[in-house]
Amino acid sequence: MEGVGPDTLVAVNEERSGALLAVESEMGRLVRAIRSTLLQNALRFSSEVQPSGYSVLRSIVANDPTPPGAIIADVGMDKSAVSRQLRVLKDLGFVTSAPAPDDRRASLYSPTPLALARLDEVHREIKAAYADVLDDWSDTDVSDFVRLLGSFNDRMERR
Repeated sequence: MEGVGPDTLVAVNEERSGALLAVESEMGRLVRAIRSTLLQNALRFSSEVQPSGYSVLRSIVANDPTPPGAIIADVGMDKSAVSRQLRVLKDLGFVTSAPAPDDRRASLYSPTPLALARLDEVHREIKAAYADVLDDWSDTDVSDFVRLLGSFNDRMERR
């Protein structure tokens, strides 16, 4: 690396170190925004569903039909919390359960048509909100953001 001395490397390392600290700060802001958005989305879906229940429902929709163990792994909640949310969702008519074909003692959960219809409404509202937030971004910037965020999430999940 011709023309790059120790002072330049220190400056680059300090610059990267500062940028990494900024990532931590911005991630904190993002986590707060995500929590707020999750709460708003859960309320949009139903005032009787907690954000954790909304996350459980989204996992069920994405993996329909799905056993509780897969939901637990997907949402990162403990077994008792997932069981509680499944009970609430079932009592409210948002999910159904059926015996697993390979093990009749196990249950598989699926969303009801009511849940899917409400989620569709929520997704339209979410899409409109993101369109508003990203309104002045180019299509390329939005695509780059999605790609970089996906790559970041993939690496974080592998840690």
